[in-house]
Amino acid sequence: MERWNTGKLSWLLAIIGYLLVAQAQSATLTVKSLNELEKAIQGLGPGATVLLADGSYETARTIRIEGKRGTAEAPIVIRAEHRGQAVIGGVAGFAIKDCEYLTLDGFVLTHDADKPSVLLDNCRQVRVTRNCFRLQERDKPRHWEHWVYVIGIQSAHNRIDHNLFERKVNRGSHVFVRGDDAALVCSQYDRIDHNHFRDVIYANGENGHETIRTGGNDLGASGQSSFTIIEDNLLEQCSGEAEIMSLKSSDNVVRRNTLLNCRGTICLRLGNRNEVSGNFILAADGGPSRGGVRFYGFDHRIFNNYFQGLTGTKYEAPLALIPGTFDTPTTEKIGKEYDSLTSVAPTRAWIAFNTWVDCAPLQFGLKEDKVRIYTPNECTFVNNMVIRTKSRSAPLVNLELVRSLHAHDNIGYNFGTAFGNEWADWFRREDPRLYRPEDGRSLWRLTDSSPAIDAAIEVSPAINDDVFGRVRSGPRDIGAEEFSNEALPRRPLTADDVGLNATEL
Repeated sequence: MERWNTGKLSWLLAIIGYLLVAQAQSATLTVKSLNELEKAIQGLGPGATVLLADGSYETARTIRIEGKRGTAEAPIVIRAEHRGQAVIGGVAGFAIKDCEYLTLDGFVLTHDADKPSVLLDNCRQVRVTRNCFRLQERDKPRHWEHWVYVIGIQSAHNRIDHNLFERKVNRGSHVFVRGDDAALVCSQYDRIDHNHFRDVIYANGENGHETIRTGGNDLGASGQSSFTIIEDNLLEQCSGEAEIMSLKSSDNVVRRNTLLNCRGTICLRLGNRNEVSGNFILAADGGPSRGGVRFYGFDHRIFNNYFQGLTGTKYEAPLALIPGTFDTPTTEKIGKEYDSLTSVAPTRAWIAFNTWVDCAPLQFGLKEDKVRIYTPNECTFVNNMVIRTKSRSAPLVNLELVRSLHAHDNIGYNFGTAFGNEWADWFRREDPRLYRPEDGRSLWRLTDSSPAIDAAIEVSPAINDDVFGRVRSGPRDIGAEEFSNEALPRRPLTADDVGLNATEL
């Protein structure tokens, strides 16, 4: 009997101990120093929350979070006690490795940009949200400086959302979703949404100043898919180089973003089957090289986008189909064989239901090139509107060398100027009868007398909404807008719609 009681007591004590540990792991704990934070991180389990008290903290090393496993129902949360009041300075930010269902929330990061602010290494379902990135850059950086950097063969389903990314000068990206180049595996199914990016400074032609990147040279050239979604972000004056967003992977979606006064383009640089839809790409400052979408590769879909006031030419044109060095969806020119000219000619792209207003000419192909010998091939340009609201001598389109281009049933109009060019039969040359509110800053909109209404030809698959998120029904309208008197579910984004304090939908 005594033996049984002793065993039973030991068993009960073990259960109580386990329950106490589990309770501690899932509790909410407030810490007041980085040492306390690091100690607290070691004991975190599903449902646990650790809060860093308001104050300024100087890191002497990277804050490491490794092997932590939350669940979908009970994520681990590491958060500033009050959003924007816990400031991380010093030499480095966070390195999160092999974690699942973990959230990093509400910090201001001002440390030395020599180290990433948030490194996600082989992470799944990790969320980086409501943080302000305001890193200190060196006058002579030692290497490329990526602020939020996603790497690893097992990385997938991470979310970077509702953050503010401030001024950036040095080479590197605010957000770079990569994977593992050596293994030829992309991080997959990540989402970059509702962030505010601003003030990426022009680098005078130096490469490597993209604001957002996916994939990599070898990943894109070999056709690897990342399935990244880049949506509902606001980019203002992000002008580092010719590529504002650089996609070097396949099967991505870039939708419902707003780009304001940005130099460069959304560039589908390497990869296939990417979608660019529902974006507002606007310039009102008259600055140089304000571009739209440039692409290479097979089977891209570009639709429902609204472009206004863009000034870029050739590679930075409002639309740019650029020749390539290959004519196949993938290449074996990777690793040491890769060079900066490696590219695939635009092939079977579908460009439809877009509107360009008061933009520089769209660029279809380039003149003969001894290196980029493969010209755009079998692309379709249909149900688009390309118009000028005031007379301009430049053509609507620069048509150079292309193959088997299907361009028809568009509306083209250059106010007060006739055009009789080789591309003239692409367009119905009619005044689209648009209007613009008197503030001079709003978008040009359809009126009920516009010849664009019900004039689009049927396409498959059908496009069932417009750039404003309204339903397209019956015969569709040409261009990005479907005429309606209904309220607009969507519009160009403002700072109130994104970033730290925006309402989460």
